[in-house]
Amino acid sequence: MYGLKIRIPKTASASPVDNWFAELVGDPDIASDALYPFLSFRVRITNRHNQQRGINNISGSLFIGKEAQNQIEFVYLAPIIIANIFPQASTTTNLQQDVSLTIPPQRSIDIYALAELSPVALSKIEKLREGEDLLFVIRLNLWVGAKTTALSVSHAGRPYIRVAKSDWAERILKRTGYMEVTVVELPEPIDIPELRNALDYLKNAWKSYHIGEYYDAVTNVRRALDALVKGLQNYDASLVEERTENDRTIREPKFSAFAITGKREKEAIAKVYRALRSALGGLSAHEGAINVDRQLAEFAVVAGQALLRYFTARLKHKGEA
Repeated sequence: MYGLKIRIPKTASASPVDNWFAELVGDPDIASDALYPFLSFRVRITNRHNQQRGINNISGSLFIGKEAQNQIEFVYLAPIIIANIFPQASTTTNLQQDVSLTIPPQRSIDIYALAELSPVALSKIEKLREGEDLLFVIRLNLWVGAKTTALSVSHAGRPYIRVAKSDWAERILKRTGYMEVTVVELPEPIDIPELRNALDYLKNAWKSYHIGEYYDAVTNVRRALDALVKGLQNYDASLVEERTENDRTIREPKFSAFAITGKREKEAIAKVYRALRSALGGLSAHEGAINVDRQLAEFAVVAGQALLRYFTARLKHKGEA
């Protein structure tokens, strides 16, 4: 049995256990034909004995890790479900079912190790990851006769699996639908193509945020607000006005044109817009001058999304009135 936490040196090398060896084949993927998506790993188990061995049962656990100096600390994430065993045809099993496999000497079988990714689990993963690469350990239990062998799945010569942050965000996280939650509430002004660039910059901001490029996330929010003003100008010049600040002419939305509930709404939105625009200018003016961390980036992206949602929703309201 394993505890809920394990520590592995970053430089640890993968090695056989009791003449069994397990390694990742290909890249992790998403199996999405269930209520929640499953993280899927294709694992090759090799019998390195000089005689055949029978496996009565396979189970496992998935751990997620965080680097700390020269070690990686892994915490338990989810149980592993074993499915689709090859070369056996169409064999599917779970944690309680007997596998009853016979593997010839120096031969292998491939299995799929699946772990459910609920919304809560995805949120915990993203919080722990903090925009960096993702680290997993798959610990398998092989029941061979009366003996149980504990086996870690290797990857690139290590007893753990590293998933690059870009691969996780672009290929895996995207397929879970997790990234779509952040932009699903933003109205898509299909009838206002002039604002398409603003929405594209906002989506790029979320994309940068998810892969840990926090400076780029803030920069894209600033670009989204710039594109908003330009888009409004092209759509209807009366929706934009100019004001002078510190001998500079600044173009911004004409807040009174959007404030359908009156003066207080106009003043409130103007304060929020100007404060965010000023903050974004300070954070993104000189790359590296300010350390933009996850919290600053999240604040900028969420606030930027709220403003774009406000202006696009008000435009739709005006169009429908």
